Amino acid sequence: MRYLIGLVAVLGFSILSQAQSALPIDATTNKVTWQETVPLDSISRDDMFDRCKRWLAHYYKIESFTVDSKVSYTVATNASFNVNLTYDFKYKSQNNVSYTITLNQKEGKYRVTITDFMFYKTASGVKTQIPLEQAYAKMTSQNKGETTTQVKAEIDKVLADLKLFMEKGFVKTEEDW
Repeated sequence: MRYLIGLVAVLGFSILSQAQSALPIDATTNKVTWQETVPLDSISRDDMFDRCKRWLAHYYKIESFTVDSKVSYTVATNASFNVNLTYDFKYKSQNNVSYTITLNQKEGKYRVTITDFMFYKTASGVKTQIPLEQAYAKMTSQNKGETTTQVKAEIDKVLADLKLFMEKGFVKTEEDW
């Protein structure tokens, strides 16, 4: 009996650990959402707005934005990346995850919000896309883990690059001659 109770406790802890490592869900919208406010006292609000636009254009290789408002100091765009999932421990599936990234600026700080994640199997096409939350609910535990790992890695990379750019500004490299 003690063995059974111990086994149930270990399994319960394992399930709880997996749930805690899941993607961040906004309590109001129930959507996967990353949001962070970053203090940046060293540059003005106007300069921050210009840096945000320059970073989005450079990082995502785009020329226009879905939102570009100097009045509200908001700039936003849509972006995507690939996620590879394993089925039956040997088959791979290529998938696409798209999202919206919004940058708001106030004097002394900026806020980045990444949300509205959509998911679809690349072979099925963009017309089959569904919200990531819905796709995640249908996934096996193995695919949930793979998706969580890859999405978190991508968003961490985006946030790290944004922070570096906002602090240092555009630094020319040999490729930018």
